[in-house]
Amino acid sequence: MIFPLRLLPLLACAFLTASLHGAEMLDYEGGSYLIYRVDKDDRPRLQLAWLDEGGKPLHDFNGLSRQLAARGRHILFATNAGIYEHGPRPCGLTICVGQELVPLNLKAGEGNFYLKPNGVFYLDDQTGPGVMDAEEYARSGLRPRLATQSGPLLLRRGVMHPAFRENSPNKRLRNAVGVRKKDGQIVFVMSDREDGVKGRVTFHQLSRCFLHLGCEDALYLDGDISSMLIQPEPGVRFTSNTFAAMFFIAE
Repeated sequence: MIFPLRLLPLLACAFLTASLHGAEMLDYEGGSYLIYRVDKDDRPRLQLAWLDEGGKPLHDFNGLSRQLAARGRHILFATNAGIYEHGPRPCGLTICVGQELVPLNLKAGEGNFYLKPNGVFYLDDQTGPGVMDAEEYARSGLRPRLATQSGPLLLRRGVMHPAFRENSPNKRLRNAVGVRKKDGQIVFVMSDREDGVKGRVTFHQLSRCFLHLGCEDALYLDGDISSMLIQPEPGVRFTSNTFAAMFFIAE
């Protein structure tokens, strides 16, 4: 994760304010998390991108940054979206700027993406954001501006995925997205990459964190590859990585 230098001395605080309602560091039930919130007024600025203008994958934050720079813009916030397969191609539903680039995937398989129920995070500019079971989404008739499918579904209506165990030994770097029940705030959460102990959490811990933040619906995005940018300096080069779709806000 990259922060502007002027914010680095503040990271020890429980709450960190930055533009676009900014970022927080939260310690909760043995885990350490970076949190980025998108309020209602900022929803139109949240975007999802996978391909460049030539139809090729952007691959990582460097590809996204180059594409934005060509338009005279730069990243304010970015994080990786759902799990991908060879390509990199998203494993499931991907909608960018209202265009479905990858269809909903309801197949069975191995790995986190296929740990049913999996789910979809979506954002419709009229009805707002949401997270739902992928099969529920298939019946919904929704046509959102952006959407990503991933798995497992952490929470639906406040109920945790049945496979999660409080005493699980499987602690990893993880990121996810949720929607706060009281006001539809979009909440991105990533465990702290820099903390080798508290930054490695279970699915159960991550789900509990979202409940603490007031989110009853939340979707896991990915694991060890996960990264998040908060106001990086324009023109900086980022560590190479491999993502498929990426959420971002730019100016």
